[in-house]
Formats: sequence, structure tokens, C-alpha cells
Amino acid sequence: MLLSIAVVVVGCLMGVIDLPKLFKRKEWKEIMVYSFLLLTGIFFGIIAVNLWEFPSPLYIIIWIYKPVNQLLAYITGS
Repeated sequence: MLLSIAVVVVGCLMGVIDLPKLFKRKEWKEIMVYSFLLLTGIFFGIIAVNLWEFPSPLYIIIWIYKPVNQLLAYITGS
């Protein structure tokens, strides 16, 4: 739990350091991208420090392409 809090604190510090500069220059798209990437990094950092099981992205690719593969096999008659 302490490691999760540390990851969140470090992420917040990074945001506090970088985001005011972006707000001052009114770079809204950069703020959105930076915030998305920072939150994604914090999310995966919490998963990593707690050693939680997280499915491999390969399973998502298999889940997407399996019906496509079956459709192509049906169309080609294989």
C-alpha cells in the first residue's frame, strides 16, 4: 500500500511541476496528452509495484483477430 501511495505522490509531483507551464501557455492538446500518459503511467506503476496479475496485450490481439481469422477461413474455404 505504501508503494502505491509513493507512485501516486511521484506522479502528482510530476504533474505539479509540468502542468502549470502548459496551462500558462494555454497548450490544451498537450495538457490532454500529458495528463492521459501520466495517468496511464501511474495506473501501470501501481499494478507493477503491487505485483498484480495483468493480462498480456497478446490476449487482446488474439481476441480481436480470432473472428477475423475464422471469417477469412470460411470465405477461402480452408
